[in-house]
Amino acid sequence: DLKLQFLYFIVISNMKHAAVFLAAAAATVSGQGYGPDQPDTPADFMCDWRKLSAEYAKVLRPDAEALVYDALELQKYCNGTVRPDPSKLPTVFPPKNPLPQSNAVYVDGTKGEDSNSGSIDKPVKTISHALTMKAGTVVIRAGTYYIQETLKMGVEHNGMTVTNYPGEEVWLSGGRKLENLQWKKSSLKGFNIWEADLSSIMTDDKEISELRVDGQRAWMARFPNANPESQYWPIGYLTSSTHDWTTPKISPTPNTATLVNVTGRTWDTYFADFSGGINGTCSIYDPPFSFFCQNTSTIGKGSGCGGCFTYYLPGGLNTKTSLPKTYPSLTKTGTKNKAYLSAWRAAHWANWKFEIDSYHANDTTDIIFGKGGFQGARGGPGSDYYIENVIEELDVVGEYYFDIDTKMLYISSNTTAGTPPSADSEIIAVTEKDLLSITSPSKTTPVKNVKITGIGFRDTRQTMLEPHGVPSGGDWSLERMGVVLIENTVNVEVSKCKFWKLGGNSIMISKSALHTTVQANEFALLGSSAVAAWGWTDEITDNGIHGYDGTTNDFPRYTAIIGNLFREIGIWEKQSSAFFQAKTAQSVVRGNVVFNLARAGFNLNDGFGGGDQIYENVLFNTCRESSDHGPINTWDRQPFLTTVRTGKPDMQMEWRNVTRNIVIANYGGMKEVDTDDGSLFYRIHSNFMAYGWGQKFKCGGIESFNNIKAFTIFGERFNAGCVLTSKVVFAPNLWHNDILISGEKNGNLDYRQAWGHDSEGHDWDKTQVYNNTIYVAPTYSAMITGVNGSQSLPLPEFQKTGAEPGSLQVQQIPPSAAIVQWGRDRLGTFTPPN
Repeated sequence: DLKLQFLYFIVISNMKHAAVFLAAAAATVSGQGYGPDQPDTPADFMCDWRKLSAEYAKVLRPDAEALVYDALELQKYCNGTVRPDPSKLPTVFPPKNPLPQSNAVYVDGTKGEDSNSGSIDKPVKTISHALTMKAGTVVIRAGTYYIQETLKMGVEHNGMTVTNYPGEEVWLSGGRKLENLQWKKSSLKGFNIWEADLSSIMTDDKEISELRVDGQRAWMARFPNANPESQYWPIGYLTSSTHDWTTPKISPTPNTATLVNVTGRTWDTYFADFSGGINGTCSIYDPPFSFFCQNTSTIGKGSGCGGCFTYYLPGGLNTKTSLPKTYPSLTKTGTKNKAYLSAWRAAHWANWKFEIDSYHANDTTDIIFGKGGFQGARGGPGSDYYIENVIEELDVVGEYYFDIDTKMLYISSNTTAGTPPSADSEIIAVTEKDLLSITSPSKTTPVKNVKITGIGFRDTRQTMLEPHGVPSGGDWSLERMGVVLIENTVNVEVSKCKFWKLGGNSIMISKSALHTTVQANEFALLGSSAVAAWGWTDEITDNGIHGYDGTTNDFPRYTAIIGNLFREIGIWEKQSSAFFQAKTAQSVVRGNVVFNLARAGFNLNDGFGGGDQIYENVLFNTCRESSDHGPINTWDRQPFLTTVRTGKPDMQMEWRNVTRNIVIANYGGMKEVDTDDGSLFYRIHSNFMAYGWGQKFKCGGIESFNNIKAFTIFGERFNAGCVLTSKVVFAPNLWHNDILISGEKNGNLDYRQAWGHDSEGHDWDKTQVYNNTIYVAPTYSAMITGVNGSQSLPLPEFQKTGAEPGSLQVQQIPPSAAIVQWGRDRLGTFTPPN
């Protein structure tokens, strides 16, 4: 029956597609990464970093010890290790929160009636009704509650707690239960396909974004085939060249956007001004503004903006021979059904989703795009892709197709041929995008002191085609929405909850939100980001001249992301993260365990007010599908005016600290803490890091010290920075007391670039880099490039000029046990956060 169908994945049976499927599986992207470990890494270190990560993760989330064991593949890399017994581990969800002594309303979806008083003996039936009773606490009994209209909490709920009954599992689902289905054998060709009429259940024109079959995710019929939860790029993708992506529907030349340029931080030689463009190619965003919609010639200064150009999107794709010449279902007119094309942007910084307007029309092999493509802020050509929601591609177990016009559901069953799906299977149609909002229309009258604890959230639909905006000058675009929306609030807590198999963002912390706490939750198998914090500035009024002004205080502040488990994130929207923030200040990100992500673990999209503290986290297996960034990724291409640093309006942000974390830069996460374009004022210290680059000093005020950076392929990139010419703000980059172990087994380590000097007598190589210890393979050297312009010198030779005092090159790779012990010395003891 269907309960068995997810125990295995049947490789494509339609042999006419087999060749391109195998080609896609073998695809690679330049710079994509090297998998779970860097080539030539000693076997004992591949075990030891995993043991260290498991050891510290256990302190933070002892309940996840078995999950961490599996993600680290400890059995493979550390012979003799034994998987922890999950039944003997502590549990976080569902919690056993104590019952309130008074002023409580009880909800029981099975035994309750909304006409009841709401006492423990006479519970109400629905959560929505309980919220109208304005009790101090709403206690929900075990069960799954299908939410077809968003639960809303406002100022009238100030001081309220919503909790599970002690030890009972409570789930809020965005699905519809499909009951009493009458299955008929379908005439469609494919693996044991059955159909059922849903016209009595799906009485509107909503699309079924996903199915749940006995709790497991089923997905729209697609080609090439892949299970989106267990198989990731390159499996399930076709390849393309940049020339296959067709002319933009909105041309970037000439740029028709209204250009914005406001003088900002004059001391920054890369990104001094708040700049961007309104409308033009950015008319697809909400609001229609982006840093990248200005003219290519004005985006950043010098080399500050890597690969930047005026934003544009391709209008379509020439599929050549990769897809069938025709799909009969895509030639129908007047249908409500939509087929989609999902694609990676070139370089794998983000992925897009488009509605298909026309497929191979007029005897071409062109797909013309409709709505979509606003996922990600950078634009340009695409790369790898797949097509979905095409009935002709329904050919493997796990796929389905729902025809909105006829209300017929088609599914491939792994029952014996000729036997319908089991009547005992629970099938849920996923249709809703959000479940709970905690919001006020104004920050002057915020929602206060609301607590959500012990609640499970599951089964919400994809949101990739919901309106996206560009939060600030980083690479991201984002939906200002979440399964739980928190906006214009003070002191909201979400704790000991479980966010499971959701289609979009789990928690959106929006606009003015003070002292939001997200603690001890589990986020797993998510379509997009787990937690996003996104403030607001007015980017449109008066041609955008107010967009830099954060003194209106419409932004999240004092957010606490503590002790959460983040895993398997980015099922659909690859530009996603465990925690993302933009126009947000003074966040504390502590004690989280993060692994198995499509993209980076923590993303900071701008500098804004700064003051963030990131410490005692464990991150590994991030950037499994993306490239050219790190497990922690930052930008700062737009200056903002805030009062965060001094209490007075100021363009300079407060220092941020990234300290005492385990950061494993495997897969495509090749830059550990990737302080990318414009990043300012970071102190990165006392971390244990492995693989990738030692440090990127892309702008200024970046200090790296007392870190262990094991088996790096580069030492650092760039120089003393972009904050060197002003007497008001003078913050050259600083690098000292780090230990680097070369990842080059048979060659020199490209240790760093020469930082040079200026006309005022500063010699950055003599004052800003010192006391580092660099271990290289015997007979090889740590090399300095760009000396006197183009010369390369070994570190000892470079030091003869007086440069880099106190640094030491050691021509011997230290034992793995010593490296890990150095890491422990710097990490110290983690404090259990929960």
